[in-house]
Amino acid sequence: MKVHLRVFVEIENLGKAMNALSDAGISGFYILEYKGMSPQDWKGFVIKEDPKSTIGLIRDYAKDAVLVCSVVDEERVDKIVESVQKALEGEKYTILEVPIRRIIVSYGDVNKKNTDEKVEPWIIEEQGPCFKCGENAVQKIVIDKDKAQICCNKCGESRSYKLSTEKLEDE
Repeated sequence: MKVHLRVFVEIENLGKAMNALSDAGISGFYILEYKGMSPQDWKGFVIKEDPKSTIGLIRDYAKDAVLVCSVVDEERVDKIVESVQKALEGEKYTILEVPIRRIIVSYGDVNKKNTDEKVEPWIIEEQGPCFKCGENAVQKIVIDKDKAQICCNKCGESRSYKLSTEKLEDE
């Protein structure tokens, strides 16, 4: 079975987490940036029940954090988790193991596809907090052959990421 392994870390520990994952044999992962608060940070806060107050509170008090995700074989999970725990000893982190029942990947009609021809980018619009302004707004994500760009429809700020692929050998 495959497992969706998720490691939540504060932004300053991202390098440690990614190095530990790489050392344990992970060669592909993706990250999501967010602002978060652990229960002990949240304890004692009383906020109004309107979204603007809540978002403002989180923006002011939450820490920048990252979710590092990868899909791995279940047999490899314990070794990977041990590597992350050792690298992040004394730091705050959360590790989640989510079993995957099925993975479906479509490459379209491979016979028709010419690798030299232009491939249409994927365009995804997702509601969520902006990495810059923190407002809950539509985030436009454009994924092309070798790059990805995320743009906030509220403030217009965008970030670009270079993507690379690597053929993995069967183990």
